Formats: sequence, C-alpha cells, structure tokens
Amino acid sequence: MRNVFDQYSQPENRLTHALVSALAHDRSLLVPFLRWAGASGIPPVAKLRITEQQVPGELVTGDEAEAERRGLPDACVFDDDGWALLVEAKVASRVKRDQLDRHVRTAGRHGFERPHLLVVAVDPPSGQMPPRCVHREWREVYAWFRRHAARSPWARAFVEYMQVFESRMVAADYSIRGTLTMFDGLRFDDDNPYNYREAKRLIRLLGDELQARKELKRIGADPTGKRRTAITGGGTDPVWDFIPLKAARGSTNFTANPHLTMTLGSEGANATITVPNGVKGGFRTRLQDMGGDGFCELMAKLERGTRRVRTRSKGSTVIAYAVQRHYRSQRSSPTVDGRLAADLRTIVKGGSGGVKYQPQWLDSIYTLLTEKRSNIQFGVGVHFSYGCPVLRSAKAVDLFAEAWIGLAPLLEAARG
Repeated sequence: MRNVFDQYSQPENRLTHALVSALAHDRSLLVPFLRWAGASGIPPVAKLRITEQQVPGELVTGDEAEAERRGLPDACVFDDDGWALLVEAKVASRVKRDQLDRHVRTAGRHGFERPHLLVVAVDPPSGQMPPRCVHREWREVYAWFRRHAARSPWARAFVEYMQVFESRMVAADYSIRGTLTMFDGLRFDDDNPYNYREAKRLIRLLGDELQARKELKRIGADPTGKRRTAITGGGTDPVWDFIPLKAARGSTNFTANPHLTMTLGSEGANATITVPNGVKGGFRTRLQDMGGDGFCELMAKLERGTRRVRTRSKGSTVIAYAVQRHYRSQRSSPTVDGRLAADLRTIVKGGSGGVKYQPQWLDSIYTLLTEKRSNIQFGVGVHFSYGCPVLRSAKAVDLFAEAWIGLAPLLEAARG
C-alpha cells in the first residue's frame, strides 16, 4: 500500500509533504516546531494555515514542475494578518541565496513583508542567509520529531517514514548529501526482522558516528578515509563496511592493510579487526617468529582487552576466525572454501562463561595462517546480540568503539 506521505514524485517534495502532514494533522506540534525553527511573534495555532508549493494566501494549481519553475517555497505556514514562515527543503542539492531572496520578494508582493524562512538541508545556504532565516539539518528535524514521538502518533509516523525514506534512497543509490536521520540503535528482533535495506541505512549512520570518534583516531583510524563506495547484495546477506587506518592513505587497494570492520547480519552485529590475505608488512613472518605460544599470548591479550565491553553487552562473544574463499566474478558473493572460528575463551584455563579450555582451536588457526597455500583472511571480532539493550540504543556506537580498542594489539601485530 502506498504510504500516506508519498504524494509527490520528487524525493525532496515527498519528505517535505511528510513533514507538513505531520504538523497539519497534529496541531499541538505546530507552534513548538515553529519556535524551534526560530520563528517569533507566532499567532495562535487556530489562526495558522499550512500550504505546500504555494504563495501564502494564493491558491496555485499545477504540478511539481510548474512549482519548481515558478520558484515557489516548498511549504508555508501563515495567517491572514501578514505573518508567515516559508520552508525551503533540499535532499541532494544545496540551497542558494538567490532562491531564498526570490521567495521573500514573492511573499512581499502578497502582503507578507517580513516572513521567516526555514531552510531544511544537509548544508547551509551558500553565502550569507537573509534576515530571519534559520538553517536546520534533516538530522535535527528527525531528532526533534523523535523527542515527540512517544506522545504523538503523527510524530512517530513521520520518524518511521524518514527511516524508510532514507533506506529507499540508499538502496537506489540516490545522491543524498550526508544523512537524513540519526543513528539510534540496532533494533532487529522478531517483530522487526533483519532487513538488508534497513541494514544499509544503519551501517552508513553507524560508520559516520564511529569515524568521528577521537578514541579510534588514537588507535590509527582515519577520520577522513573513504569507506565502501557501494554496498551491494540483497535478501538476507550481511551488510559490512570498514573504517580505514591512517597508515593506509595512498593505498590503491584497501585489502593491503588491516582495517576496522563493521558487520550487520541476521544473527547479530560484529566489530572486527580484519587482516586481509594481502596485507603488507610481513605479518606472516611475524607470526612465524612469535611461534604458537606467542600467538596464543596475543589472543589471550585480546580476550582480556574485550572483557569490559562483553560485560556491558548481554550475549556478546569474542571470536577469532580464518576463512578461505573465492569469487566467481568481481561483484559476486564469495564462495567459502573453508572456515575455522573459535571463541577466544577456549584459551582461558578454568573456563569462562561455560566455555571449556581447548587451546588447540587457536593452534589450528595459527597453523592455517603460517602454513597457508591459498588466500586466507584472518580476523578477531566481538559479536553482539540484537537482544542486548545497549546495542538497541544510540550507545551501540560505544560498544563498537570499545571493542576495537580492546582488539587494538592485533593492529600493532599486523602493522609491525
């Protein structure tokens, strides 16, 4: 069924229509929203009217193309006594000063001589903004409505629509400048099953939050490094992305360096340090030099380093793995030839969390890495359960950051 908000063909107009519809249907939101948008002297709510793609007070007929040609504001809130707030909204492009000036002149010709302006876009208008003009990011609009979602069904519907809208735009590779929503947790469960399209939206938001974390910069993460340019797949496939290291700047292939990997799948989420088969710097030689005992000591250090984050996150584990796979084509899903994985608690004597001491699992992984005859990718990561309350909140970002910090000794070993 078509969403009640989907009444326009242009993405910007759909999102603006959803915003206006929520405010029009729940009038208790309108005046608080106008104050938040920087408006003053707001008339009583009973006197306010809301229009889309119209000059305040003038009925305009025609389609979206006609409204675009005439340079009409995307929305307007006004009364019959000359008070108005004009809304200009953008998703993919920047707002230009001359466009806003044109809106003000048009409103003035219709008796609204001192209108307020609200620009909703990822970027502020180029050049100095006109008087009484306020810029808000879509992320801020999303956060404002989310704060009111508990008491307002229309605010909740708008928040959910923004999530679905962004998922669709990401899936269609539509050019969104920045992000429209904010990361607020990984909430996949029986009532909201894992969805590939939603996972693509979430991993983009999660990656943006993590790449800005100062503590990750201290372990070598590149705050401006390029992540995956295209996330392909579908169905129930896991979604993954990575944060590169500053040491990888200038590399033409990200598989030449270790990296911080994020994975969202149907079974849970993972924060992993990945050491690709083609990693530069003599990793295999260093493993051979440290010997099996030294490798187990390194793994024990990682197990200890992640205990705090695993204590915070219900149902989490720390896993080392080695995998061999091949690809039938450049864009195809991999075929796994072999995989060996082990909980790092298997090298802890005395048992931990019911896991029995069995160091031979790590011995086997060490043998694979040092005596390999094929492409072997190695990694150690913390696996998080979607049942964890922290993972289902915005603090999931903290869990990923803590996990990578606890695993940082592997970065040191991989990079030498």
